[in-house]
Amino acid sequence: MPDRREERIDATLAVLLEKGLGVTRNVSASGVYFETDVPLTQGAVLSFSLHFDDALGGPLVLKCEAKIVRVEDRGGMLGVGASITNFKFERVHTEVMKEPV
Repeated sequence: MPDRREERIDATLAVLLEKGLGVTRNVSASGVYFETDVPLTQGAVLSFSLHFDDALGGPLVLKCEAKIVRVEDRGGMLGVGASITNFKFERVHTEVMKEPV
């Protein structure tokens, strides 16, 4: 789309929604497009997280709030375009088990 503000990058990441799952098809600094079987509505506010397991320094979670700008029928799945309104990165802490000395 010519009116996009940010470059889109093709990416396949798990999308954890409040009531289900999805998978990204592309992401940018200001939005995301993903597919899901969770019923969503254009104009709705959405909370979700993306997990980056192979990030430098260890796993990261990107927690987002977004407004759904379009919903498309993709043959049994829904294609969802969402404009990110707020986000926060969180480091996933994994405890390393140590044996007693």
